[in-house]
Amino acid sequence: MAKLNLSVDVPMTPESAWEHVSNLNELGDWLSLHEGWRSEIPADLGVGTQVVGVAVVKGLRNRVTWTVRKSEPPNKIALTGDGKGGTKLGLQMTLSPKGSGSTFAIEVELGGRPLFGPIGSGVARSVKGDVEKSLAKFVELYS
Repeated sequence: MAKLNLSVDVPMTPESAWEHVSNLNELGDWLSLHEGWRSEIPADLGVGTQVVGVAVVKGLRNRVTWTVRKSEPPNKIALTGDGKGGTKLGLQMTLSPKGSGSTFAIEVELGGRPLFGPIGSGVARSVKGDVEKSLAKFVELYS
């Protein structure tokens, strides 16, 4: 799988930022790779919880079944996704204290048959700017 790791400093505590990071209903407000949900979002996002959404990578839409793999409030949530055509996605969001605020890190993984090898790496490089803008949007909306 191709991986992309980016982070931004946010002027809020991990606990305050967690209220937005863990609120999957707000995900589309700031993360450009997320178009919307096609299933209900349960109140409890424990390990094993599944939700269905639409991911968008460079204009290409894909229906994805996401599974919560880690949930460590208020520091980390990790999801893996199985999309149409054999695509595999990973999204991990981590908050760590930094001074009076925190660092918000996102790891995006792209894989599966359609994104195998250099194609996946190229796609990861091409979405880097989108994820950077998404992190800036998070800071703009919630700080």
